[in-house]
Amino acid sequence: MRYLRASFRIAVVVWETTALPRDKRFILESMDHIWTPSQWGKRLLVENGLRPEQVFVVPEGVDTNLFYPADAAEEEARSSRPFRFLCVGKWEARKGIEDLIRSFAEEFREDEEVELILHCSNLMMPWLNLEYEIRRVLAGRPARVRVSHPVPEGSLRDLYIGCDAFVLPTRAEGWGLPITEAMACGLPVIVTNYSAPADLLNEEIAYPLRVSRLVAVQDPQTFPAGGANGMWAQPDLEHLRWLMRRVFEHRDEAAARGRRARAAMCSQWTWDHAAQTACAVLGQDLKP
Repeated sequence: MRYLRASFRIAVVVWETTALPRDKRFILESMDHIWTPSQWGKRLLVENGLRPEQVFVVPEGVDTNLFYPADAAEEEARSSRPFRFLCVGKWEARKGIEDLIRSFAEEFREDEEVELILHCSNLMMPWLNLEYEIRRVLAGRPARVRVSHPVPEGSLRDLYIGCDAFVLPTRAEGWGLPITEAMACGLPVIVTNYSAPADLLNEEIAYPLRVSRLVAVQDPQTFPAGGANGMWAQPDLEHLRWLMRRVFEHRDEAAARGRRARAAMCSQWTWDHAAQTACAVLGQDLKP
């Protein structure tokens, strides 16, 4: 961004830890606007020394025409298979997937009709073998944990509606697109109530996961070892287990929250809503 030449410059910042690197902050200070998707993101930038009047919340959105709930026939297909929790997010420390695998294995017996589906590849780690990583994390404990491999975007809805609930014990999110996709598909979601998702979540439309504490960022794969990378959340894993059990055993309640989540996505969080906010920030009217 430092080489951009324009009369008006806007930087879009999606960040996940409490510390913004000094070199990035130096570049951002020279921008006319800084856009970030959430209220938490704005607080983060201001706490890192950027001017409040320079920072604007411009959320991302979800395509509710591409992501929509199961029809009657698709609902019927759900009744003939085990209950499925789905996690969508690349394999890395920030997403909390290892915590999720252990929590699922501790909460559910292998003979219970429930599965955890992991759609968690990472294109930055072509050597990654998800089946091996799952076995490593389980350390011999039996559990119904399955792998979903990458699919084209047009097939993502099939993945969501082929499951019954979405779960992501993330440590931090700059936005959380899979969360909004799952909600648009009418799934009940269990997501850490911290960082950008906190703008989306409440107990009417979701199952917010409590934070146990903030911890120092530890992820040598993504962040330089020994760097001052700030803090992110450690989700409450006992609460995670309780929420998964609650969703599994109270399916009508969970389905009702999923329906309300769909309504919320349609009424507040589409890309049209995002565009209207962006135009308002720029002082323009969105033309039909």
